[in-house]
Amino acid sequence: MTEEAQSVLLVDDEDMIRTLFETILHNSLPECKVGAAANGKEAVEAFKEFQYRVILMDLHMPIMTGEQAFKEIESYCKETDQEMPSVIFCTGFAPPDTVQDIIAKSQTHCLLSKPVTGDVIVEQIKSRLQAAG
Repeated sequence: MTEEAQSVLLVDDEDMIRTLFETILHNSLPECKVGAAANGKEAVEAFKEFQYRVILMDLHMPIMTGEQAFKEIESYCKETDQEMPSVIFCTGFAPPDTVQDIIAKSQTHCLLSKPVTGDVIVEQIKSRLQAAG
């Protein structure tokens, strides 16, 4: 598998959550390249530099929300003829209808409710990496 096929971008505005998810992934998927971003704007910039296959993204963040970042990444992929990554939205709040619509239209994307266990995160990421591989 290529490096891109085994790559995950973690996007959350809380340092502790990013560190926890990063530790879980390094322990469970040591072969996986893991990147991190603190908000949606950083996520878009990180994706433009390296085409991550899976993005685990919080919905509610300052500067740019997860939903806004999704739309920007989707537009970038269409403009550059690149494959859209699988996006796993993660939130402790009720997701907006627009996010529910994104998930309903494609099995590539999903929504996890916080608190979420490391096992669930790893399972969701593994299945999406295998599908991308």
